[in-house]
Amino acid sequence: MVALKGIARSIREVQLLLLLVTALFYFVARDAINSSTVWFLTLLAFGVAVLGSPFLPRLREQPRLRLLVETVAMVLLITALTAQAGPRAGPLSHLNLLPVVTAALLLGRRPTAWLLLLILVGKLLVGLLAQGSDWLSLPALIALFAELAPTLLVAFLTCTLSSDLDRATRTIRFLGERDDLTGLYNLRSFSKLAESEHLQAVEAGEPSALLMVDVEQLGRINDQFGHEAGDRALKAVADGIRRATRDGDLCARYGGDEFVILLPRCGRVAADVVANRIRHDVFSGTQDFDYAMQRLAVAVGVAAAPGDGHDLRNLFRKAVRNLKKEKQARQSRGTGVASSAPQVAR
Repeated sequence: MVALKGIARSIREVQLLLLLVTALFYFVARDAINSSTVWFLTLLAFGVAVLGSPFLPRLREQPRLRLLVETVAMVLLITALTAQAGPRAGPLSHLNLLPVVTAALLLGRRPTAWLLLLILVGKLLVGLLAQGSDWLSLPALIALFAELAPTLLVAFLTCTLSSDLDRATRTIRFLGERDDLTGLYNLRSFSKLAESEHLQAVEAGEPSALLMVDVEQLGRINDQFGHEAGDRALKAVADGIRRATRDGDLCARYGGDEFVILLPRCGRVAADVVANRIRHDVFSGTQDFDYAMQRLAVAVGVAAAPGDGHDLRNLFRKAVRNLKKEKQARQSRGTGVASSAPQVAR
């Protein structure tokens, strides 16, 4: 929402600049303008269009459509004023760079291409009105292409730059949200997203569940086989969590050997199924640690709303308590990282 407000403010500045330049042009080339009344009525119509667009429900709900409508309005304004200015309209043609750059930065290649086509059609119509069929001669068309060439070049370069910036922004955002080792969400991103998802579930009266996952005996793996082996164990567990959860579930590395998962629209029974799926998926695979085939095991603590409370913090505390109970039960049974094959000496 903040970004959209910033974009709207920037568009307003572009539109204000357009109005100021066209008003200044009027006072400089007043004698060449066909009708002062039509000139200012055109400016008034443009002002009403751009100021009224935020009040139309459909445009208010679809910011991209609103931007498209306003850039088209800028092109139509420039075309109408060019027709009024007659032979001295040359400087006004360069104002088309304002809507073109705006569209290239914010709307993408296809809307920009349609906007360029609209500019071309407008120039052809203005030429036909001013000079008749003589405007369609080869020299006139070559001159028109030469006039549009800089605008086409600017549109292409701006679209390319915008695409590169958008790709870089997505990459930076992805890296900022993810844990470097596992590729799952980091704790900061998870906390922000989980609060929003859980609040939506509570307001809709839907259940949600929180899972805490702990990798058994990760410290022993690090001590016996090295931290690189421990990293591979964490990656394997993260992969198992991905396979056991849905695309809309929030999975994150909590820190150290622990993971946290939020299951929106998921009750206690379904959460227990997911927990068992994670346990089975992780344990069913084997890891080669220094020529020793090892199985990994995880303990999972489950809490679900509304049975364990509505607040996300309460769910977290309940999941941690259930996790500790399962770990204690596993330790009493002596389970953890079990060897699935005899160790082979190097």
